[in-house]
Amino acid sequence: ELGRLHLACWVPLGQGYLCPDPTKWRAGTSARLDGEKTMQLWALIVDGLRESLDRKIFWVLVAITLVVVAAMLCIGFEEDGIVIMFGAAKLDTDAFNPTTQVGRTQIVGAMIYLVMDIVLGWVGVILMIVATAGMFPSMLQRGAIDVLLAKPLSRAKLFLYKYLAGLVFVFVQASLFIGLTFLVMGFRWHVWNFGYLMCIPLLVLLFSYLFCVSVLAAVRTGSTVAAVLISVGAWVVFAVISQAPDTFEVLGLQDRPVLFTTARVMSWIPPKTGDLPILAARFAGAGPSTDLIPSEIAQAFPEADRQRMDAARQFERQKIAAPPIYSIGSSLLFEAVVLTLAMVSFTRKDY
Repeated sequence: ELGRLHLACWVPLGQGYLCPDPTKWRAGTSARLDGEKTMQLWALIVDGLRESLDRKIFWVLVAITLVVVAAMLCIGFEEDGIVIMFGAAKLDTDAFNPTTQVGRTQIVGAMIYLVMDIVLGWVGVILMIVATAGMFPSMLQRGAIDVLLAKPLSRAKLFLYKYLAGLVFVFVQASLFIGLTFLVMGFRWHVWNFGYLMCIPLLVLLFSYLFCVSVLAAVRTGSTVAAVLISVGAWVVFAVISQAPDTFEVLGLQDRPVLFTTARVMSWIPPKTGDLPILAARFAGAGPSTDLIPSEIAQAFPEADRQRMDAARQFERQKIAAPPIYSIGSSLLFEAVVLTLAMVSFTRKDY
């Protein structure tokens, strides 16, 4: 072990002898251990990405991204309408005018509510859950777990490094999708909105709320199928419970105090998975989703429908203007609790 240390860790003692300098010795040993931990973390991340690549879902998500980008390139926004297929067809409308602030806001809103939230926020997240659900079950298989536990790495750090590897996979996919669509918006539509890039960490956050459930299910059952089904089921439950008070307010059911209060209290517990487009609209400076309906179309609606749409627009604006600390903070607290349960189960389990 002494021979591995650099000569700088030794000081002259006299008559040609050397003795170790304690300060430099500790510094050199600490630096070497930090380098080993970094390499171990990088190895687990690469292993997780390689496993996801082997499942082909990574390339499916890349293909979906390229299809969306190609479709966006075929659409153009002008002052007097929307051009489709480079001029093959045109929709005459005053909405989505890229030369005005209102039009640019509507374009960004369309990207958030109609493209990002549906393509990546729903379809993409489901595919990413399937892609990452097998990370922990494969690690827990006999032989693989024995090799990992033989390394000088605590179980808690091994668990957290593997969890981080799943988030890195999602970060790569989110960066690719948001980055390419951001460039198309800028160069093709002449709308440069740097707040739109905040969708990258928001998508990673959304996935982490579900990934912790997937990891807990994987550690407890060791089954990839169970991890997928429980994660998707939890997503549905989270969405229903967290959005119940908002649904009551939009429908005007506040006159039932017991039911409304119960729904309000229960909505504090689960992560706010449905707030992704709201938070993205806040950071990007976009308006509510109802603003995407052109005024000439909205005027043709019956009076009752217009009143409901105005109420929904006002409510959504309040949600967008609200500070994100409650939504993100309560969701991260839930994730921390679930992740702690999964880590404790992993560290105490006999393999």
